Formats: sequence, structure tokens, C-alpha cells
Amino acid sequence: MHSELCSIKGNRDGLVITIMDSARFSEVLTTLDRQLKSAQSFFAGASAKVMLKQGELGPEQLDSLEQLLAVYGMTLDREPPRLQQPVSEKLAVERPERQERGYEPENTLLVRRTIRSGQSLHYDGNVVVLGDVNPGAEVICTGDILVLGSLRGVAHAGAEGEVDATVFAFRLEPTQLRIAHLIARAPDGKVTKPAGPEVARIVGNTIEVSIYNH
Repeated sequence: MHSELCSIKGNRDGLVITIMDSARFSEVLTTLDRQLKSAQSFFAGASAKVMLKQGELGPEQLDSLEQLLAVYGMTLDREPPRLQQPVSEKLAVERPERQERGYEPENTLLVRRTIRSGQSLHYDGNVVVLGDVNPGAEVICTGDILVLGSLRGVAHAGAEGEVDATVFAFRLEPTQLRIAHLIARAPDGKVTKPAGPEVARIVGNTIEVSIYNH
């Protein structure tokens, strides 16, 4: 997903567009346009800040970026973002294998709505949905999927091969569930579901669903 050029990350302050090198600005715009187009209904109305890893952006480049965001109903906040807190030591201990692979726990998109039938969300990172994922909708991301509601559509976590990715939902009833390269489908007929939330993860060479425990 060309994360080497730019990325869109959500944190408690909103969205932050990280640009790796301003010298490749034309490529950055093309990549950013592709990322916004894949999830335009979710970014609409949002404000985004810009963080540069290398170089600087001139007024004309900022204007071009602002115009691109406007196409998707977004605004550009030209104030620099606050520095994010480092990953907690507890998280680094619990999931060291992800740290070694360059996994970024802070790269999380927060969706404050239900994803409805016909809508498709693709994201380079983790996705948290404060609502439901309805039948006919899909969420595909390279990290974890967490649904604070019912998941009844298609969910694909670890889409670039992250076998440690998980799918969590308060009510886990997907039409199709994928983690990395493995696929699990909903069983035929009615199945008694537990009252509490569930989590799906890869165990061995299959996807297993279990009751979530703290």
C-alpha cells in the first residue's frame, strides 16, 4: 500500500498524514489519492494534519494537498501534530514478534459509525469500528480488526500476511472471516452464540474463535 511514501494514521487528536519525503511529492499525492478513494465515505468531514519525515512543503504544495483533501470532503489543519507517545513497554513485551517485523500499533483508524451494506473499507493498519459491520459490507486491513458492535459482513485482518492479526467483535457473526492467508466461513444453520464478545485468531493452521477474556 505504498506506506513507504505516505500513510494516514488515526490517533486521539484526529488524522495525521505522514509524508516520508517531500521530494517525491507528486508520487505522494497519487498514493494519497488512492488511499482516500478506498475509504472516502469514512474520511468525509475529517480534518487532517501533516507530518514530514524528510524535507519541507512549500505553500503551493500545501495548497495542492488541501485541494486533494477537499475532493473527499476533508480539510487540512496546517498546525503541526503533537508528537505521539511511545509504544508502552507492556505492549512491547506482550507482542515482541510484531515489533521485530516493524508492526506499528499506533497506526489505527477509528470509524465512528456503522459500516453498511455495499461499503468497503481498506486500511494499512488496524481498524476500530464504533458500530456494526452489516451484511454486505467488508473491512480489510493489514492489522487487527476490532468491532464494538456486531460483525456480520466480511472481515479480513492481516491482509498482507500478518498471521498474528486478530478479529474482535462484541458479536462475531461474519459471512466470511479471513486472517492472513486463511479463510473461515459462517457455519450452515443456526449456531448458539455466547453472550459475551469473541476473538478470532490463527491457531496452528486454522482460524479459531473463542470467548474473549481480559
